[in-house]
Amino acid sequence: MQSFFGSRTKQEPGFTMVEFVISAVILLLISAALFTILAETQRSSSYQTEVQAVMDNTRIAMDTVEGYVRQAGNDPCRAAADSTLRDKGDPDGRTDAAGEDVTISYDSATSTVNITPQGAGAVQPIANYISAFTLQYFDQNGIETAVGANVLKIKITMTGTTTLANPQTKKTFGQTVTSDVQIATR
Repeated sequence: MQSFFGSRTKQEPGFTMVEFVISAVILLLISAALFTILAETQRSSSYQTEVQAVMDNTRIAMDTVEGYVRQAGNDPCRAAADSTLRDKGDPDGRTDAAGEDVTISYDSATSTVNITPQGAGAVQPIANYISAFTLQYFDQNGIETAVGANVLKIKITMTGTTTLANPQTKKTFGQTVTSDVQIATR
């Protein structure tokens, strides 16, 4: 039998209120620990996914820019900013065909490298997560030049950076790739 205050006699099966509260607290602590581990795993997974995207985007952007610069009939012209390249030509050697005269540029506001076909073309993003993009133009003596006709080599430097910080170190991941491209037609 049970009295008014909730005590039980030795014949009644079940748990007392104290036993129930203790088991509920233990279950709550175990659940909190599991959710903390799950949240940390999800943060790490998101960070690793973004690191992979940065590495892929940086590589793709570098490969694309290199491809345009290596084209036959290439006639590089520097625009006003160091991170813009106007490129004429393609592998068939014709520089007058539509869509073959392009401008490669960097937009720091959106962290993208873009290609814009001259004439009727719209801006086409090549890659995201790019935090820096520079072009250096060199003449036959390896001296930096601003004269398009003297350019024999273009040094392309691109840096990709995550927007998310590493959950353990609280630092962002960055990757810088550099390529020296010799102008084939000179």
